[in-house]
Amino acid sequence: MLVGIEGEEVRMAGHLELVETPDGEFRILMVDGDDVLMGLSKQFPTMDEAVEGVAAIREVAGTGLLRPASAERYAVLMLEEPVIDSALAAHGAHGAQAQAKVVNYGS
Repeated sequence: MLVGIEGEEVRMAGHLELVETPDGEFRILMVDGDDVLMGLSKQFPTMDEAVEGVAAIREVAGTGLLRPASAERYAVLMLEEPVIDSALAAHGAHGAQAQAKVVNYGS
């Protein structure tokens, strides 16, 4: 994604998107500058809780340490979140819009 600033084009690092999933819950998508899905939050039951989750994501992204983890750790985390919306996982941010609704929250 390119944005003009004083006549120059600058590549953005990415952005967050708040989507309503087909089952009426909410997720936060982390999308890079090429509009590729880089991360997917847990499901939040309400939009307000999802918006609060953005603060936690920003804190972790800005200050969190990178730690090595095992395949077993990954498997445990996937068991805790067994159903990831197939439209989001299989098709990234582009395909997600066909099944999920991007939510415009505040201004």
